[in-house]
Amino acid sequence: MKQPAVSEPLSDQAGAEVLGDVLVVASFKPLLLANELDSLEALFAISSGESLGKPGLESWRERIRLSLREAEGTRTVYLKRFTDPPPKVQRAVRASDTGAVSVAGLEWARMHQLARDGITTIMPIAFGEEIRSGREVRSAILAAAVPGESLERLAANWSRDVHLPLIRRALIGTADLVACFHGCGYIHRDLYLSHIFFDEAAASDEALHLIDLQRVIRPRWRRARWIVKDLASLNYSTPFDLVTTVDRLRWLRRYLNVDRLDGRAKRLVRRIMAKTARIARHDRQRKARWRAEGTGR
Repeated sequence: MKQPAVSEPLSDQAGAEVLGDVLVVASFKPLLLANELDSLEALFAISSGESLGKPGLESWRERIRLSLREAEGTRTVYLKRFTDPPPKVQRAVRASDTGAVSVAGLEWARMHQLARDGITTIMPIAFGEEIRSGREVRSAILAAAVPGESLERLAANWSRDVHLPLIRRALIGTADLVACFHGCGYIHRDLYLSHIFFDEAAASDEALHLIDLQRVIRPRWRRARWIVKDLASLNYSTPFDLVTTVDRLRWLRRYLNVDRLDGRAKRLVRRIMAKTARIARHDRQRKARWRAEGTGR
């Protein structure tokens, strides 16, 4: 087994230290020791918790919500486990700018990168990997739960009289978050409301958290194409009965930091709308396929 401590630059993350054969953020070391999670084997041995599987989630990936004991009571954390990921996934990991050699290692590195760049995201706790003959056998990452709830859930349960100002505050704030994210060179590739959490009680600059970083890239070429995909994904996942076309254009002006949309911005709008339509069509086809598979047809 390859210990994370020798996987550069992952072992050089600020505040991280080796615990058994996993890397752990030092402040979380007591939590892991109290719950006997001081090895990769222990992370894979966990059978309790709530499985967060969903239709379309590949069999080599697992997501689990856990409650861990700590001095003040319990802490909610999320465990992701990856077993024998496909070759194309492993190639993408190694092609990243992180130095990671495993899927969990990639997420660990991204969490640290985004935090350094001032982007509010998931707080990493620990990660471990097993590499054999240059190939990932398995890896796991443990992360703290982000505060608040997803914008997807907030939007699904909104009430015009009670929640509309709150939701609009949250959605407008995403313009700043996404602008900063893209401005630092990142592309999410899965930028839906379900992957942005909003904490009503937090200060404005800490209210939103970006999650699910496995597919994040920093492309050198064709960035405009990827930006359009991100913006279209966010546009598609935002209910049209909640956010009007006028509101969406206001959002784009804030994202672009302009007072009015010029010709270049209007071309961007057309590209976003065209991509949104393609995402909607693909989503309908995918859901129809799942329904057919569920009924045996």
